[in-house]
Amino acid sequence: GSLESGSRTDQDYHLKNIDWRELMARVKVIGVAGYSGSELARLLIQHPNVESILLIDRRAEEPTPIWKYRANLRGTTDQMVVGKDDGSKADAVFFATPDGVTMNHAKEHLDTGAKVIDFSGDTRLRSAEIHQKWYGIEHASPNLLQEAVYGLPELHREELRKANVIANPGCYPTATILGFAPMVKKGWIDTSFLVADVKSGVSGAGKHLNTRMHFAECEANFNAYKVVGHKHTPEIEQELSLLAGEDLTVNFIPHLLPVTRGIMATLYSTLTEDLSIDQIQAEYESFYESHPFVRVLPQGEEACLKAVQGSNFLDISVHVDSRNSRLIVTVTEDNLVKGASGQAVQNMNLALGFEETAGLMQPGLWL
Repeated sequence: GSLESGSRTDQDYHLKNIDWRELMARVKVIGVAGYSGSELARLLIQHPNVESILLIDRRAEEPTPIWKYRANLRGTTDQMVVGKDDGSKADAVFFATPDGVTMNHAKEHLDTGAKVIDFSGDTRLRSAEIHQKWYGIEHASPNLLQEAVYGLPELHREELRKANVIANPGCYPTATILGFAPMVKKGWIDTSFLVADVKSGVSGAGKHLNTRMHFAECEANFNAYKVVGHKHTPEIEQELSLLAGEDLTVNFIPHLLPVTRGIMATLYSTLTEDLSIDQIQAEYESFYESHPFVRVLPQGEEACLKAVQGSNFLDISVHVDSRNSRLIVTVTEDNLVKGASGQAVQNMNLALGFEETAGLMQPGLWL
């Protein structure tokens, strides 16, 4: 039956003997015309547990079919995009919006009993001071930071089942944190030297016009940017510090790849013990054994973009250079799916008591 918004506060029905296939949710997407928002629409319209979707975008001056924004959705749905919320009840509200929106509008949805899933940086950091330092704006709702759960299911699955506010991670942090996590948790690497060399496709920059994203600027080009001080740095450090049990810093260097979709992270660290590649491989496999979307590749196989593009899977390949005790981990994901909208659906599934993989088991496109 339908989930009755607001009636579940303390019930934790997902711990009871309820068949998730019978649960149906009503959802809202705010900011659906952007890349992440329209990708979210693509996933939600084929989700087995979603019975109604309200698609909202301030750019829609009148009700407009979603396929006017994403032509690939033509013929798959008659969903309209509207310019403002109609006040209807929802079980989950997605904010696929720029920084600064969720902090001002989450409360009105939380007050109705809805779960809020935030794509922006508004809810990712635990401290309003750190948020202001990195994002340059004073946080309008610091209490949101205390309530929010960081939406990385591989680290916070149980908290996400009970969460009302979910901070959907950035695309770069998802790959970086999951690539380092098993070793940081185990204490097998020197946390004073963590380097994340990460490349992203241009869709990661969003839909707004930007000279650097023009075809003539990025085609057959490749460059680093914000080499020091990218705003995703503090959430990487926050999550890895929690795993390490101590504060640590990371050198995170983003790069722009001339492809549309994909993140490729190459992560460097130094082993603190004389460990074989077999021991490290086994630790990664064990760490992610119960997590359906992380694929730890067999030794000798390389993570590549084509294997994950269009999917919610994240691939990890582990290497050791025994000459200098260096651990090198490569990670790939689709920045719009596991790096954004797919992860948001995975978080919704956990928060609403659905199967974690519901609506997300499509393989990568490959070609």
